[in-house]
This record gives sequence, C-alpha cells and structure tokens, in this order.
Amino acid sequence: MAKNLLIVESPAKAKTIEGYLGKDFLVKSSYGHIRDLAKGDMAIDIANDFAQKYEVPADKKALVAELKNLQRKPKWFG
Repeated sequence: MAKNLLIVESPAKAKTIEGYLGKDFLVKSSYGHIRDLAKGDMAIDIANDFAQKYEVPADKKALVAELKNLQRKPKWFG
C-alpha cells in the first residue's frame, strides 16, 4: 500500500513517476496550476513585505478539495 502522496501537474507525468517510485507512493495530478494571483491591485501587498494573495479558480476548487482530503485522511494509506 502507498505510504506517500506526491502531487504533480500532468496526468501523464503522474503515471510515469508512479511507475518509477513503486507501491510506496500514490502519485496524483493537479491537471495544471491550481492557484493564481488574485486579480487586481491587491494581489501583492507592498506594505507587508510583498506578500502575495492567491486564489483558487472556480474550476479547480473540487480538485483542490480532493487533494486536500487525500493529504489529510488518506483512504489509500494501508
């Protein structure tokens, strides 16, 4: 059973990497970037050491929730 979770951007890469890493790893794909800088002038807070504000696009929210669930309470962990 898998003991480690690795998240990569590409489904093809996930399959290839999982083959190299073996049964101790579950490799999942994020299907590209899962967050972007916020729109508008508030994306970078100059007064707070240039802190960035990120947003998860609406079409990626379900995927992010799934990946967080795998990370928190892994059903795949044996």
